[in-house]
Amino acid sequence: MTQKDSLEKLYRKIEKVAQETGAGLVGFADMSPLKGMPAGDESFFKLPFAVTFAVEIPKDAARASLKKPSEEMRSAYKMCNKTLKGIGEKVSQILAEEGYKARYVDPAQRVDPENLLGPISQKAIAMEAGIGWIGRSGLLLTDKYGPRQRMAAVLTDMPVTRKAPKVENKCGDCMECVDKCALKILKACDYEGFPACRDEVIDWEKCGKYETRLIGDGSKPEKACGRCIAVCPLSGLNA
Repeated sequence: MTQKDSLEKLYRKIEKVAQETGAGLVGFADMSPLKGMPAGDESFFKLPFAVTFAVEIPKDAARASLKKPSEEMRSAYKMCNKTLKGIGEKVSQILAEEGYKARYVDPAQRVDPENLLGPISQKAIAMEAGIGWIGRSGLLLTDKYGPRQRMAAVLTDMPVTRKAPKVENKCGDCMECVDKCALKILKACDYEGFPACRDEVIDWEKCGKYETRLIGDGSKPEKACGRCIAVCPLSGLNA
């Protein structure tokens, strides 16, 4: 068996376990095109490849955020994060058993909370894996869920020989997220890709500060906005 065949067998094993643990989407990415992109922790670039996976945000949680921030959306985020962590643990275990390094990227971790900057961009990794595209909302959109997913990744030194095709941007002329943003902070940018463009899409500082206020200090139930998810026609809330 060639190395490529051996790796393909390993990819299928990872996909199967990730899906059994709750992943709706799984992909594999070469990280080299992302060098130079904004990141909260440059040490994550020491591992050159990634396994990325996404779980669905329930439609009911998205509907609850159509008009105002909701407790349902915050609860959905937490539920998704818990599922993603479980998937990450399983994927990391498989990689370790095969002799590869593995480092989980937690989607809830914020190195710079007020600018919504995590250790490394989950969306950028997912794009490189051919899972989806970045819309005018600054969110990852996929054919399966639209913007209704949470993502996580395990960075690794397992070689990725699969060549993921780039997913076509299907936003077209739609401006729903821009027009209905609660803070009016989306800039109607047609996203070109990393490392450029991050600050051209959205005022991350205003969005981050709003998120911090909605989470609060524990004296009231936590909420999340999520309107850009809820109003997107690709979220499928009318289905």
